[in-house]
Amino acid sequence: MNHQISKLASAAILGLGALASAQATSLSNGDFAFTGINGNTTLGGWSFVTFTDIAAGTTIFFTDTNVLQTTVAAGVFSSTAETFWSWTASADVAAGTSVALLGTGTSGQYAAKSGAAGGTANGTVTNHNGASSNISSGGDTLYAFQAAGYATNYQAADITFLGAASNRTTPYATSDNPFAATGLSGIQVREYRIDNATTTRYSQFSAQVSTDDTPFSSMDELKAALAINANWTTVSASNTIPVVSDVLAITAAVPEPQTYALLLAGLAVVGAVARRRRQV
Repeated sequence: MNHQISKLASAAILGLGALASAQATSLSNGDFAFTGINGNTTLGGWSFVTFTDIAAGTTIFFTDTNVLQTTVAAGVFSSTAETFWSWTASADVAAGTSVALLGTGTSGQYAAKSGAAGGTANGTVTNHNGASSNISSGGDTLYAFQAAGYATNYQAADITFLGAASNRTTPYATSDNPFAATGLSGIQVREYRIDNATTTRYSQFSAQVSTDDTPFSSMDELKAALAINANWTTVSASNTIPVVSDVLAITAAVPEPQTYALLLAGLAVVGAVARRRRQV
């Protein structure tokens, strides 16, 4: 009977664990930062890192559509919709590991990789409205966000802005300011224009360019490094320099709250079965 109790408890814990791992990750303001961008329309792309683990099945949306600074009835984005993409992870991504969306050679189409030394394939990139890539070297902003699903516009309560990469001239125009209406700040907005007189096409976190670099030992170290402009490689001219993925930070594993919940649930199952056994 003790063996049966053990088997039941193990099955319960495994079942709960599978349920937890199947749940997509909801990211919050401060969990995300861009780590690279290349505006080349066919061979460019962008990369990002999150400071919390991403579960398989998680979806992040991207668009270069302008964000209105005064939300109108239609929603937070300009009515002139540009391209909307989404990336859905097919495998878990550890906190501190960057994900790269790489141009496939066809404008508007990307393939995703994550992990060290350029990464391995991970997930699906969808171009939702079939538009071409048009991240302008003369000035544009790419936004990352989460929402329940794809739409060409959203009410403010239905969208969580995660990050922005901008090469617009400053001060920003009221029609597309990546700070004012998004709640983003600090490293959540990568401003990569060299200066107002210079069009800028490429910027990548230098620790990600050299894939043999030693990862940072904490998320705080990584965040501090991302905030220093000297730690970025930036190019104004048209180029096909690849945006890559890498492991940027490794920290000691700390059990997530759901791990404790699973443990307690398993113990509760063991206790319930044991009590039932005593009552028989």
